[in-house]
Amino acid sequence: MRYLSIGEPLVEFTARPDAESTFERRAGGDTLNTAIYLSRLMGPGTVGYQSCLGDDPQSIWLRDLIEAEGIDVTPLAMRQGARPGLYFITTDEQGERSFTYWRSQSPFRDHFTDPASLEILESAEILFLSAITLAVLRPDGRANLLAALQRRRDAGAQVIFDTNYRPVLWENAETAGEFIMQAARIASLLLPSCDDLEACFKAADPEDAMRRLMAETEAEIVMTTGGDAVLRRAPRADHFERHPLPPAVKAVDTTGAGDSFNAAYIAARDKGLTPEDAIAKAAELASVVVRHKGATIPRSAMPQLFD
Repeated sequence: MRYLSIGEPLVEFTARPDAESTFERRAGGDTLNTAIYLSRLMGPGTVGYQSCLGDDPQSIWLRDLIEAEGIDVTPLAMRQGARPGLYFITTDEQGERSFTYWRSQSPFRDHFTDPASLEILESAEILFLSAITLAVLRPDGRANLLAALQRRRDAGAQVIFDTNYRPVLWENAETAGEFIMQAARIASLLLPSCDDLEACFKAADPEDAMRRLMAETEAEIVMTTGGDAVLRRAPRADHFERHPLPPAVKAVDTTGAGDSFNAAYIAARDKGLTPEDAIAKAAELASVVVRHKGATIPRSAMPQLFD
């Protein structure tokens, strides 16, 4: 297992375009979406998923789906009597989505309070998490996870962090910003969007957001800007570059676009592609994802990104 993705899996219900009162069930959650796309691109057994589910039919369905994607579920705990979180997605005419969540009962919230769950972090070379991972954890579990990630980073592991900011999950923007920056300082690769930074840190524009991050971390930074040029700062560099993207496609559903972008960029860099080519591959996958309903597209719709 080369990669370990850490976060909260959810049961996703997406309204059918031909029957608005009918919802299709899928798996969701940002780090799970990334894990699924990364597993498809890198091959079975390269990605593991660390989280916690219950023992009800929805939890078992989620676990089986994750395993069917070639993801190692050994790090996935199953707690007796627990129930997973779920959410409903609705989209507007431009494909922009809105979410309604029921996730307070998720057993992942109490994760990382025991040594065994922290020991699993030793099982992979590269660890991936997001700000949502941090947001949904209890304070003691969050502190334990961040401390363990710092130890792994000091030992030579890579840490990839997505700044995915959801205001409703945090007490306030100040608290969110504190922990997002703490994780950013640990990370070797930082994957922010300018929307996250503008909402959480009141950054004036993408350039301002990049400068703020560059002042706080030596990590490689790859920032998406809502379809405009991607900004990238090489590790420890004192400047950043712009990488233009092809014209945007008409979106059906933007859910999972950023997660698929992250997975394709990570996979492309792992396969030795240049940052410029990796960004192009990431944009290619995301442009396919937004033309489908739900966070993860059918395997049959996956583009052939790599030979």
